[in-house]
Amino acid sequence: MQRSRTKHATTSTQRQEAAVKRILLVDDHPIMRHGLAQLLRAEEGLDVCGESGSAKDGLQAVGGLRPDLVIIDLTLPDKNGLELLKDIHALHPGTLCLVLSMHEESLYAERALRAGARGYMMKEAAADNLVAAVRKVLGGGMYASDTMASRILDMGEIADAGGDQGG
Repeated sequence: MQRSRTKHATTSTQRQEAAVKRILLVDDHPIMRHGLAQLLRAEEGLDVCGESGSAKDGLQAVGGLRPDLVIIDLTLPDKNGLELLKDIHALHPGTLCLVLSMHEESLYAERALRAGARGYMMKEAAADNLVAAVRKVLGGGMYASDTMASRILDMGEIADAGGDQGG
């Protein structure tokens, strides 16, 4: 009887560990990575498994750490974050990515999504929305601000209307 309790406890512990989602942060500013790590680690079920300050180190970390999600800044010292997104998508296709950038979403969000990101968020909105965005992406969804989501939907309606007229 004692043996089965031990086995059950181990199984329960393994389930708890499996429920924790591992996040890798790729940003060239150490203070930004530190703040993001604190914010995410304060949330149940989320853990920051690593941090990288460059695209090269980030890509190596994805391969070694196998995170569930990578949060990527677009401005990195050695390579554009969009290129890193493409590399991760090509080499580690199951890895989810969320872009967190200071760059205006109207200019970069669509490019990031096309490069393989599952969401785009401006850094100025991170304090209020980052955890919700992370959970949405980890849950299989896509994240975009309300403004960007409306814009994407409008573009889809325009494309649909154009297709209807031609056929």
